[in-house]
Amino acid sequence: NMNRLFTLSKWLHKYAGLVLILFLAWMSASGVLMNHPDLIAGISVPKWLVPPQYPIENWNRSAMTQLLFSEWDPRLAYACGKQGVWKSTDGGRNFSRMAIGFPEALFYRKTAHLYLWEGPYPVLLAATNNGLYACDLPADQWRRLPFGEPGEEFKKIVRVGDSLVVFSESHAYRSPLPAKGLRFEKIPFSRSEPEPRVTLVRLFFDLHDGKVWGLPGKLLFDVAGIILFFLSISAFYAWYYPWKRRREKARSALKSSRPLRRLFKWFLKYHLKLGMWAAVILLIMGGTGLFMRPPLLAALAYGSIPASLYPGALPDNPWDQKIHNALYDPLDNRLVVQATDGMWSGPADFSGPFVPTALDVPIFVMGATVMEPAGESGYRIGSFNGIFEWQRSGHPPLDLLTGQPAGDVSAVRPAEMMITAYWETPDGRAFVNTHRQGIVPLGGGGEVPFGMPPALREGYRMPLWNYLFEIHNGRFFEDLVGKWYILLVPLGSLLFVLITLSGVFDWLYLNIFRKREPQRH
Repeated sequence: NMNRLFTLSKWLHKYAGLVLILFLAWMSASGVLMNHPDLIAGISVPKWLVPPQYPIENWNRSAMTQLLFSEWDPRLAYACGKQGVWKSTDGGRNFSRMAIGFPEALFYRKTAHLYLWEGPYPVLLAATNNGLYACDLPADQWRRLPFGEPGEEFKKIVRVGDSLVVFSESHAYRSPLPAKGLRFEKIPFSRSEPEPRVTLVRLFFDLHDGKVWGLPGKLLFDVAGIILFFLSISAFYAWYYPWKRRREKARSALKSSRPLRRLFKWFLKYHLKLGMWAAVILLIMGGTGLFMRPPLLAALAYGSIPASLYPGALPDNPWDQKIHNALYDPLDNRLVVQATDGMWSGPADFSGPFVPTALDVPIFVMGATVMEPAGESGYRIGSFNGIFEWQRSGHPPLDLLTGQPAGDVSAVRPAEMMITAYWETPDGRAFVNTHRQGIVPLGGGGEVPFGMPPALREGYRMPLWNYLFEIHNGRFFEDLVGKWYILLVPLGSLLFVLITLSGVFDWLYLNIFRKREPQRH
């Protein structure tokens, strides 16, 4: 019966909508702002506005993603991470920030990798969220090297013979050594794949924010996000005003307020109009949002579609926004690149195409955080799945945390020890850094001799973009709801889809279906 279905749909739209008002308001506002990181890059959030699990202890939360020591002076060390670059002159016990000439905005200070050249004209290079920076030593003053594209995130610096190769998220650049006159040039490098494909993770994320249709798509989804914020506010007032009137009537204190009544009618009118205009985009937002977080993210982790089925225009560059990490294998004279669509290897001089490479090493869906040669013939690879050593011998990868062969590991379920860094000290001790626990001696036991600067602990601030991202993915509420925070986004997205569908049905019923029903006399 259409009438009963309408009654049920109207009830669902009203009460599920009331439950989700705050959820949809914060999702819409944070989504619009996150779509334009450059506009908010200079804004950061103070420590007192950040939940307790975020401020840094023991260099955790990627505050240190690399520590390298000078070969000339073991007391001299450099570290990098999300908060920038640090220098130690006492073997890592104390650090000071290297800030002169470095980006002032916290968002752009995030540094993925350092490279120290101690030949003639010593220099320290930093691959950051805002390009490649060089620091002439011992002057300790940074300068941005004039190459790369605007907003390009740099990931890894690799020495290959007498040259340096720098990987960004989309490109490779090469410069000859020595470092006095670094001149990086873009190196085109191709991929050998029978049919170009797009991962389902990228497809859903690009659909979620409109990026699949380029800048016009992002702007269209921004408008839809603003409409969603308006729908949240108007839904509350459309419920609150009649509720307030009923209470006043029950107390015989009914007051006439024409401005409030006009506001109610205006909100209701445009709630219906804008909701219908934006319904398709809102359904895309909600439907893809279901898969942004576990458990449904697992359904996308290993899937892909032919590039020809991608609904928008793909860049000509097959590496566009795919590169996570890389290493140079001197034994084979090859480069190995870890990308969002797997592991690839190719000749170190880029003379031929890169081909898919299977290493049988567990790598979390967010990508490899550690990737470097190990021993004479192996690789050391770490991610939120742990840290492993792969050898050409054909034996299973070795789990460096347990000393046992690696077992089956899910790419979408993080391990207890989520690895963000690995390094060795001049005296041979090995350490890993983990997302939650911070620095841990590999093999257990012993002190952690790496002191955190007071400015990092007491003056902690979070870039606004990251703050909004933590709200948008639900992790912000972990202290409030515990481990159930992981269900906030999937459940909220499911209800949002149901609310949108019920709103569309209600409008169709009132404006089309009911008018077609035979009139009763």
